[in-house]
Parts: sequence; structure tokens; C-alpha cells
Amino acid sequence: MVELLDGIFGKSKLHYPSKGQISYDCPVCSYDLKGMDKLDGKGNLEINYAQHVFKCWVCGETHNTKGHLGYLIDRYGKRKDKELYELIRPDEFKRVDKEYDELKLPKDFKLATDGNQYHIPFREMRNYLKRRGVTDEMIEKHQIGYSLEGDYAYRIIIPSFDEEGELNYYTGRSWNPNSKSKYKNPEAEKQIIIFNESLIDWEQDIYLCEGPFDSLFLPNSIALLGKKMSDILFETLYDKAKKDIIIVLDSDAWEDSKRLYFKLSGGRLYGRIKVVKLPDGKDIADLRGELLPEYFIQLER
Repeated sequence: MVELLDGIFGKSKLHYPSKGQISYDCPVCSYDLKGMDKLDGKGNLEINYAQHVFKCWVCGETHNTKGHLGYLIDRYGKRKDKELYELIRPDEFKRVDKEYDELKLPKDFKLATDGNQYHIPFREMRNYLKRRGVTDEMIEKHQIGYSLEGDYAYRIIIPSFDEEGELNYYTGRSWNPNSKSKYKNPEAEKQIIIFNESLIDWEQDIYLCEGPFDSLFLPNSIALLGKKMSDILFETLYDKAKKDIIIVLDSDAWEDSKRLYFKLSGGRLYGRIKVVKLPDGKDIADLRGELLPEYFIQLER
């Protein structure tokens, strides 16, 4: 791997084999920003070939010189370099050292269609879902439930299942308007999951949105659980996505949407990233998933 990287980026500056960390002069800084005809000797391009990522500590944020190592090799290497890289690439991600308890749904978890219609908490929960536009079909597809006891009492539970169908995360959303905390989530490592990966068809267009409620209203969608994208999601999209990726964040997250666009729009994904700018004060759940043509914004790299 080091010989391959040396062949593309020249002599390395620093190398920590135990960490899989190596640094080179950044070609973007040298050629694009400084207009030099040779590398600048600064060694600011840092590559972790154990975790399969790279970043320039000078232009990483301003010029998107960061992300998936395959994209970097696509951009600066030759075809034979990429072919060799695909053969010798290491494990992409290391698991965190912290240990978490086995993830389980609340003990009294029930599907949101299962309950006594004369029981006031059940009726409150159902009325809340109805106001949000959540249908019984959505409940069945996403296995949406609720809890009336313990830490997640009076919360709607939206679970996530990995590609093997195993529970890997869930969110608890209070239906009580006076609740001090709208959301409650289990202690788990969000950075190593893809929310509801079991439902994703990588052969079709994929939508990226902020939260699980948003994802209910978009076909083939992945909730980021925030406004940023994890490295493992970036890696998986880069490797598996076969059609367009549409970014649909809330109206207050336009700058985050643009950052996601520029991070994804490169290598084999170039030309397949679209971004949606929602009306002020709206999220995709408010709009019930209706995306008008004027919401799609064309960005230039």
C-alpha cells in the first residue's frame, strides 16, 4: 500500500506504520492554490490507509480535500493504480474500543398499530402520528412502535436494522408537547451504523435526510441522525450506490447540504449528486415528502 501511495504522491514525509498513518505534499495546495509546478514540501496531506480516509489539514475544509481514499486515487492515480488499490485495500474501518451493552428495544415495546383504542396514552400516540402524516403502512414497513414504561415511556420508537436484519439503533420521540426532551436515544456508536440499511436498495436513487421521521416520507432514504455524514456511510455510498444520491436536509441546514454535496461529488459519484433546498421553516416531514422541481438547486464544483 505504501509503495502504491509513494508512486502516486511522491516521497512520504511522515509515516506511522502502527497506525497506518502517512503524510505527503498536497497536490491541491501545491498546484491549484499556489500555482506551483512542483510540490510545496509541506506534507499537509495526511492519509490513513487503515481507515481508508484522507485529509489535507490546510485545504481540507475550504476545498473538500478530504474523504474516501479511493476518490483520491481516482483523481491522481492511473487506472492501474486504482486496480491495484482495489486488490490490496485493507479493512476500511476500525471499531471503537468502547464497549456498549447489547442493544435491545424497551421491554414493553409494541407496534404503533397494536393497542387499546380506549386507552388514553395509546390514543395520544396515534393522534400524534396521524398529525405527522404517518400511516399504518409506514408503521409496518419501518416497524415503528411505542413504549409506556421505563426510560422511554410515552415515546414513539423508530428502530433501525442492519443489512442482516439485526437491531443496531433506535430513536425515541416524545409525543408529549410539554416534554423537556423531545428525543431520547440509546447509548450506541452512531458512527458505525447506516440507519435502516436493511431497507436500502443500492441499485435505486438514494435520499439522504436528517432524521428518522424525515426518512419515512422519502423512498429509499437514509437518516444521517444529524447534519453530517459518517465515514462509514460515505464509504458505503461510494462503493455501493449505483444511481443518484439526493441530499434533502432541513431548510436551516443549507450550508451543511452544500458541504455534503461537495464531499460526495467526486470520483465514481461525480455527476450523480443532487441537492434540495426546502422552503424556509420546513423539513421533509412537514412537506410529506413532496419535492417540487424548483427545490432542486444546481451547484458547481
